[in-house]
Amino acid sequence: MQYQLFDLYRQALTPLTASLDLIHDLVTDDKYPLAKTRYGRLRKAILESTTRLLKHYPKQGFEYEPVIIDDEEYPVSETVVVEKPFCNLLRFRREELPEDAPKLLCVAALSGHHATLARETFREFLPDYEVYVTDWLDARDVPLSEGKFGYEEYVSYLVDFMNHMGPNNHVFAICQAAVPAITAVCHMSKEQDVCRPKTLTMMAGPIDIRVNPNTFTKQIYKLSAKPLERVAIHKVPRRYKGAGRSVYPGNLQLGGFMSMNMKSHMEKHIQFFKDIVQGNADDADKHRDFYDEYMAVLDMDADFYMETMDRIFLDQHLPKGIMQYQGKTVSCSDITDVAIFTLEGEQDDMISLGQTEAALHLCDKLPRKLKKHYVQKSVGHYGIFNGSKYRKGVAPKIKSWINKHHE
Repeated sequence: MQYQLFDLYRQALTPLTASLDLIHDLVTDDKYPLAKTRYGRLRKAILESTTRLLKHYPKQGFEYEPVIIDDEEYPVSETVVVEKPFCNLLRFRREELPEDAPKLLCVAALSGHHATLARETFREFLPDYEVYVTDWLDARDVPLSEGKFGYEEYVSYLVDFMNHMGPNNHVFAICQAAVPAITAVCHMSKEQDVCRPKTLTMMAGPIDIRVNPNTFTKQIYKLSAKPLERVAIHKVPRRYKGAGRSVYPGNLQLGGFMSMNMKSHMEKHIQFFKDIVQGNADDADKHRDFYDEYMAVLDMDADFYMETMDRIFLDQHLPKGIMQYQGKTVSCSDITDVAIFTLEGEQDDMISLGQTEAALHLCDKLPRKLKKHYVQKSVGHYGIFNGSKYRKGVAPKIKSWINKHHE
């Protein structure tokens, strides 16, 4: 019922936000005599700030601009190469990329945001790699006839994607995606699948949240499955394709994320208001670009959400050695020839130092030369895969690791 009420509330706001957008367009038009005055910018700031708090944010596109190499532009093509009910596998390939370029599967987190949240993360690999991205779909738009989508279905998708890419591929998993990614690699290693990756890079992933617990993980420890399910799981309203499907709504996840740093978000919105009034167009545009993406959310299938919470957060199946896939126990000891690189942010308030690195200790049969860990100084959870420190400090290290182990 809460989902239906929220959906009705959002629909009711549509005429209001449309009216505010129209007024905003009128008072900012060049023909409006006060448009470029301080008074005009103040009116613009009030209207836009209000609208942005009320509007619905749709999914953004990747829309990569051409890659520039030695002053030459190379357009980037985007192709859907595999279609599944809950995810499309996208391929990004720049023009004139060598045929033998490394194939990199970028596994975006399925935690409430679209894969486009990591658009800038994946961009760094476009000059030299054939980049594949898991474009997770909104569960509210998946008909009930398509069946369930749980943790093991997620892992199966990754196995299928790697098999589609073929041998000698590489995998890069962000945040939540790290655990199902290593689960898939464990399975493929045990089965001696020729399409298991050459390298597995995991960034800020909750491999073992028992390590160095922080405020976020301590709050999770207080949860239990049944009360969580009663609060978090809702039915999709009738007007969507997935009507009747049980989901964890994206707006609930977004609220949880924002509540962890509410003061910071409020300060950024206040600064945005000031930037418009003061005519700081570049800074205002950066704010728009970030929040247009950050506020665009998707619903997760209830089975996936609850199974992920149970297996990764409430009861840490992988580090305890009880993770199951297709009726068999998954063990990191089965990984013996996949080079693993773990990365963490020094100031990450969600995934503490050591929680991702734990993967290297679990892979006890993997030679030391195939293990590497890196901590990026002065970045939090988002900064580890975005921003100047990511571009200058993190991405080059990932590419170096992949190139070192690519055949």
